[in-house]
Amino acid sequence: MTTMMTRMTSVVRTMTLAAALLGGAAVVMLPQAAQAQIKSAGDVKTLLMTELPANALEISAAMKSAKVGETITVRGNVAMSKDAFVENRAMFTLVDETTRKGCCPPSDKLPDTACDIPAEGRATVQIVDANGKPARFGLSGEHGLKPGAEVFVTGKVETANGTDALVLTATSIHVPKAALPTGLFVSTQPENAKDVSEVRKAATAPKVGEEVVLRGRIGGSKEPFVAGRAVLTLIGRGLKACNENPDDKCSKPWDYCCETNADILANSVTVQIVDAKGQILRTEMKGRRGLKELSEVVVVGKVAASDGKSLVVNATAMYVHQ
Repeated sequence: MTTMMTRMTSVVRTMTLAAALLGGAAVVMLPQAAQAQIKSAGDVKTLLMTELPANALEISAAMKSAKVGETITVRGNVAMSKDAFVENRAMFTLVDETTRKGCCPPSDKLPDTACDIPAEGRATVQIVDANGKPARFGLSGEHGLKPGAEVFVTGKVETANGTDALVLTATSIHVPKAALPTGLFVSTQPENAKDVSEVRKAATAPKVGEEVVLRGRIGGSKEPFVAGRAVLTLIGRGLKACNENPDDKCSKPWDYCCETNADILANSVTVQIVDAKGQILRTEMKGRRGLKELSEVVVVGKVAASDGKSLVVNATAMYVHQ
């Protein structure tokens, strides 16, 4: 125990270079098993996971709930500042979605520091070597890591005080190819939501460009989430999921296989998240904020396509019923 504490103390002291950046924020470290493999920025790929981990906590929430010894997953964005990455050290600052600044300005126009971001809303991720010290290489621009990039880290909690101190030993890292827009997920349910079935069966269909607030459940097929894209399908209450039918033993009740394809289409809407150029974001939606098949969701967005047969909405806000 004494040896472990001594090593932890040594690691903390090596953080002096980033002291101004941390301000008591969380520290994320890699597991002993992986440390011996991490000798260069290229070796970091051994920690990268292709699948998005489910039910990730925002950093501020992790600060409050993390318990020493448990394994958790946190999600954040690399700080939009010049000191987001520590020079010649495998360390970077991760911040809550609500605290990151702007959206990917040119590197020469980034603010100098992220120190004005509250400590409870930022974490420092570091990759350590076989001796438990921060590896001596930089991570800026490596493996998709850049200011504004969205990052998921899973690991074991080593230290937690419930406010502004968290040490997490990471076991995996996931970097989506594209970050979702800031504020997409909201904590308060939007008002005046209409059921998808009600909107689809109305005498007048929503017009392209019109803002809508829709409520539905994720489903309509065996795979209602589009792999690698920010796209999902919502079904209205005009149809029953298979598990709502007596004695139905369907293994995938969200596919609505008891209904005809025509009825599914007539009671569904395709929801997508796009960038400033209108291109669908290259990231997963399943697992975010607990999203899964048959999750009930309220979506605010603008109609992107409406031809009487199908309806496509570009989402600007999403509320997930828990």
